[in-house]
Amino acid sequence: MLASSLSLLLPALLAGNVTVEQGAAQCQTGIRHVELTTTAETPPAQVCVSPGQATLINFDGALVPGSMAIDGAERFAQAELGSSSLKLVPSEKLVPGERLRLTVRFQDSAAPTSATLFLVVHPAQAESLVDVHRQTRTVESYHQELRARDAQLRQLREENARLRVETTGPGGLAGLHTAGLLDDQAFRAMDSSASVRVPPTSALLSDGALLSFRAAGRVAVTMRLLNPEGSAPWTVKDARMVLVGRKGVELTVLKVWPTSPILPGTTLSMVVEAEVAGTYEQGPYTLQLWEAEGGRKAIIQGVMLP
Repeated sequence: MLASSLSLLLPALLAGNVTVEQGAAQCQTGIRHVELTTTAETPPAQVCVSPGQATLINFDGALVPGSMAIDGAERFAQAELGSSSLKLVPSEKLVPGERLRLTVRFQDSAAPTSATLFLVVHPAQAESLVDVHRQTRTVESYHQELRARDAQLRQLREENARLRVETTGPGGLAGLHTAGLLDDQAFRAMDSSASVRVPPTSALLSDGALLSFRAAGRVAVTMRLLNPEGSAPWTVKDARMVLVGRKGVELTVLKVWPTSPILPGTTLSMVVEAEVAGTYEQGPYTLQLWEAEGGRKAIIQGVMLP
């Protein structure tokens, strides 16, 4: 099988020194558009929220002051109702997988007279901007959605092409060439150990060097993570890498490997592979990895890329 992804060349490097639902919600990027209907059969839309991250919900009509009703309101660091908007910042008291009902009422008599959404708590991802429509949407809002869908379609096509190469092409460096991951600057490496910080809220600790690698259009970060004694076993599900100080700048994570559980008191070498454009910021980035069950996050700050 083709080892065309950068992370598949790294095992040798790693070998060196309220209602709670299972599973995380699928969170959208960019502007989210929600259309309200007047039929009771249509279930409320779900919106991703995450502890410490702001979500702004805009409504297309004036809201009744004080009409906001939200499950677990006391566990939000901020729940600020404006004239036609709502800003939410969940606190760490919320549990990933929770579904919290949110309801607001409109001042006018147009149908529907209220809006209900389900806020789904995600361990690391939040939908930052949500536009809620009762009335006919503007042409521009449809254009925004079409542009977002076109971008998602291009990404899916590229991913499918990559997967086809991985399953049918050669392995090793020849496979990297076939996948377009070799260029005149591949490969580069950087040691970020000196700049790395692990905050007290992180479920795991860094135990050893943190290295980053670059190929054409890809970067990979390798690290050793320690699950402290007395903790429950921890198994990674996914990750995100966000540029510090630049809101909205986030790399697309392609793979996290391996997905073996880290038992209490033990370490595991892991690699996170992400997609980058031709030019990208070297950092610093904050890397967040969250577990498959329970929502505990490993947080690595100060990650630099070559």
